[in-house]
Amino acid sequence: MVMKYTINLNILQINSLSEVEGKTVLEFLQLFKVSKKNMHQLFQNKYIKINNQVVNQNYILSKDDRISIKLQEYDIDYTPDDQSATVVYEDDLICVVHKDPGIIVHDDQKDKKGTLANQVARYYQDSGYSIPVRYIHRLDEETQGLVLFCKVPLFQPWFDEELAEKRIERTYHAITFNKPSKNKMVINKPLGRDRHNAKKMRVSMSGKEAVTNINLLNTNANYSLIECKLETGRTHQIRVHLSSINCPIVNDELYGYKTNDYSCMGLFAVSLSWIDPFTKEKRIVEDPLCKNINL
Repeated sequence: MVMKYTINLNILQINSLSEVEGKTVLEFLQLFKVSKKNMHQLFQNKYIKINNQVVNQNYILSKDDRISIKLQEYDIDYTPDDQSATVVYEDDLICVVHKDPGIIVHDDQKDKKGTLANQVARYYQDSGYSIPVRYIHRLDEETQGLVLFCKVPLFQPWFDEELAEKRIERTYHAITFNKPSKNKMVINKPLGRDRHNAKKMRVSMSGKEAVTNINLLNTNANYSLIECKLETGRTHQIRVHLSSINCPIVNDELYGYKTNDYSCMGLFAVSLSWIDPFTKEKRIVEDPLCKNINL
């Protein structure tokens, strides 16, 4: 039986604990990658209760127990933008938003405006949320599509590890020049920084492992529509990999060239999927703004 949970008035309630019966509260928190600092604060501040009673880290859970965790209160840490984010999916833990081309996901200076993080901050403010903006992954400035944000900082390390262990699946569609030599390919080419241009990456045998699975969806005399699924998440990975097989993405100023047939760079983050940490249900979200891409 999977766990069930709700978040109300900053209290996380978890029950149906058959899966973790016999584990201590400390082991339970470790399952969800809660940091040592946060665990210490939870116990020190008596923010964890079992069946409405404060417990220590050595309490052993039974299947009928009810866990209550008081979540730390935060302020929104990015300056809210004038424009709110376009939210595609939301639950108690996650917010998935659409990023337009031409904006970055975040800036190191949080008091600036004009980034996706600032738009999410506006959405949080308008929704009455008092939570920090925590993105799980990023997209290049000219790439459009879905970006995943974690609404509960306590569990951000869990989602970070899910991404690192390739359990968060990201699917892209790319409009490219030319046609790949095979309809389905695995591009396994390590990537490193271009020594002659700090803004560019390149295939480099001394670089980091990079693996992209591609599937040809459609083609015509000039262009191809290619589905790309990442096994790794290196900077500019899809753009460099497709260019390396003579299929550069249209209007990619770094690795391809321009065409007037399309108005923007032809790379779209069309879907995301992940596993809910408590219910173990697979969530699949598609971007309706990128749904009808074709040649």
